[in-house]
Formats: sequence, structure tokens, C-alpha cells
Amino acid sequence: MNICVVSSFEGSAEDFLSMFHEIFDEEIEKVAPDYDIGVVSDKDGFCKIITTANVIDEQRFSELMSSPKMVEWDKNHKNTDVIYSLERIN
Repeated sequence: MNICVVSSFEGSAEDFLSMFHEIFDEEIEKVAPDYDIGVVSDKDGFCKIITTANVIDEQRFSELMSSPKMVEWDKNHKNTDVIYSLERIN
């Protein structure tokens, strides 16, 4: 399943990337071997990032997104994730 996650939070792109590597590095290749992260906005202490991924293990992806570390990071940074399902148009 192809997804797009729009993350909006207090902090910087560097904060997000540090968290991403801490939580997902060991698992990401098993869960979503093809992913991209793009910084939409990173200014004045507020950041918006878009992550696209081809998720091949939806159960594990859900577990990672709701892990205690992820929940804590979201709370500390007032993060909101909006997740979209993507479908390729030919």
C-alpha cells in the first residue's frame, strides 16, 4: 500500500529526522523498503514534513506509528500526522 504521511509539529526537520532514525532505522526496510521524506516548511519553530512510502507490512507499520516512543515524541512536539492512501494513476 502506498501512503503519504503529512506531519506538522513544533520543532525542526532535524528533530524529525533524528526521531525517524531512532524509531524506524532497524525496521523501515522490512516495513517500507521504498520511502522518501520531504521538508515542506521548517521555520519559526514549526515544521511540516511529507513522507511517502510503499508499506508492505501494514501491521508492523501501525505498531511503529503507535509505539510508546512515537507517542511520546508526538506529544512533546504537538505533532499531528495525517495519513493518506495513494493510488497510482496511469
